[in-house]
Order: sequence, then structure tokens, then C-alpha cells
Amino acid sequence: MANVHELTENIKRKALELGFARVGVTTADPIEDYEDELCRRHGYDLWNVADPDSKLRKAARPQQKVPGAKSVISLVRAVGRIDYPDELLQHLGRIYLSRSYLPPDETLEGQRVLLFERYLESVGVRSLYDHTNMQLVDRAIAARAGLITYGRNNFAYADELGSFIIFVTIPVDAKLECEVHEPRRGCPDGCRKCIDACPTRAMDDDGALNPTRCVLYSNFSPGERKDPAVTALIGQRVHGCDACQVACPRNAHVLAASKAPDPYLDWLAGAFSLEEMLFCDDAYYEACIRPVAYNYIRDIDIFRQNAAIAMGNSGDASYLPALRRAAAQGSEQVRRFAQIAIERLSGE
Repeated sequence: MANVHELTENIKRKALELGFARVGVTTADPIEDYEDELCRRHGYDLWNVADPDSKLRKAARPQQKVPGAKSVISLVRAVGRIDYPDELLQHLGRIYLSRSYLPPDETLEGQRVLLFERYLESVGVRSLYDHTNMQLVDRAIAARAGLITYGRNNFAYADELGSFIIFVTIPVDAKLECEVHEPRRGCPDGCRKCIDACPTRAMDDDGALNPTRCVLYSNFSPGERKDPAVTALIGQRVHGCDACQVACPRNAHVLAASKAPDPYLDWLAGAFSLEEMLFCDDAYYEACIRPVAYNYIRDIDIFRQNAAIAMGNSGDASYLPALRRAAAQGSEQVRRFAQIAIERLSGE
């Protein structure tokens, strides 16, 4: 049987063979100071972070959240070199278009994770990974494993890969060879380009994020929880926002580099439209929305609401006929947002 060092090195090599760009192993000890930071920030009371047993705080304690965890493997997928069509980027974030974040098992990325877990099993290591939801604090664990530094925009950066990366964090039942690094921020002193670029002013002067002002939070919130002061600022974004990452000098080389085409995204660029989303049926949802926006929203009506908001923010009066039809035929919540969009576009 391989010793701990050899076993750990074999696991890392397999991860790279399967297409992960970075791999590290760290301990299953609690992430120090993470919970205190959550409690200091504005907006996180929505997740009851004052309660020591809240979901977000427990995610910083691997051994408590995942009984039996002895080590944690941090895997990084790079998604910055995909050729994302501009027609889609005005509406959806790159991470979601990559179909890599918490991927369902039946997808290509989901199969990549399953293949890695199958390998772990073959060398006597049991994966304790939850395939259905956020299990542990991915970025903090990647920082402790020495894979990333933080950005002022709250994203994680992996050297030349920039911040367009996805994590798969796998707690395991084996004691592997672990590294423990102190988290640090890699941004130049005084730089605040990400803060200034945020369309909804969701970050304070030091970059601490108020999630209730973030575009994505507005996108996945049901109608009664959407803040009109935020929805008026999100533009035509219906699932995610890259503004702070695109503005960041640490990503300039990634954005300027050559890109590889993605045939599905090329097809989707021609099939996606706000009007189709406004009247989304099951078939359109399965073909054009669920593959790139499966992470947070389960209610199709929220996508319809987001489409109405985006139309209202567009300044394009050609959307008025579709919005008037939605205001007459849609659900109560869709009618409400369609009417708001009509008023914005017609100046009523």
C-alpha cells in the first residue's frame, strides 16, 4: 500500500489528468476567523449567522459539518479561456455559462467529479462530497490549501487563471498529506476598480460584500423579496454578473487571451432571448435556461420576472408588446414586473 506522501501525490496527479487546473489538500480543521467575518458583514443576517449552528457558519467547520472528514481536497477548474458570446454575457455570468459550478451528475462536469471520486475509491479513500449543495466554504479551504489569493471583489484568484475559476471541495475519510497556508489578498494597494464597477454598489470601500445588493441575489430572489432600488440598477442581467471581475486588472491577461469556442454556447447565443424567457415554457427551460442557470432558481416564474426587469431596464420600446401580453396573461408576480417595465419604457 502506498505511503501517505505517495498516495497524496497520486491523487493530485489524477485530478490534473481529469482536467482540473489546480489541486491541493488541507486539513479538516475549522477555518479560523471565518465565522467572525460573516457576523461583521452587512446583509448576512438573512442567513441567521448570529446563530453558531447556522448553515454558513457550520460550513467553516469541516469535521462538524461532515462527520468522518479527516482531510479536504480542493480542486480548481479554469473557465476563463472559453469564448463566451457577447450576446449571452450581457445577461448571464461566465461561471454559470461554463456549466461547471455545482454540476449535476448527468452533465459532463458532473461526470468529471464522479470519475475523480471513483479513483479515490480505487485507492481506498472515501469521498464525503455532497453533490447537491454547497457543503463547505470552498474559497477559504482553497486559500488554506495554498491554491488561491483573495481579491478585493471577494473572488478567489489562482495566479494566471485569474478569478474565472470553479471549486470542487471534497472532504475525505483519509488522513492525507496536508498543507496549511494563511489567507491573503493579492490586490495592489489602493486599487478599487472592482468596487467602482459594481452596478449596484454592493461593496464597501474595503470590498466587503453586502449580498442583498448583489446582482445575483436579486436574480434569484422571488418577487416579494426583490429590492426595487437594486433591480433598477442591474441592467439586463438575469443570472449573475461579471462587472467587478471584468474591471479587475488581475484578470486583464485572461480576458485578452485567445479563447476556445463552446458549440453549445454558440447555439444558445442564437436561441436565447428575453422575450422567450418572459414566456418560458418547460421545453424552452430545459433547452436554454436550465443548462446554464440550474444553481439557485427552481421556480420558472422567477426567470420570467427577471426577463421583465431586464426588458424594463433596456430602454428598448420594442419590448412593449411582449410586456403588455405578459401583463395581461402572466402570473400575479409576472404581471407586476411586466407592468413596472411597461411604465419605465413608456414613461408613464
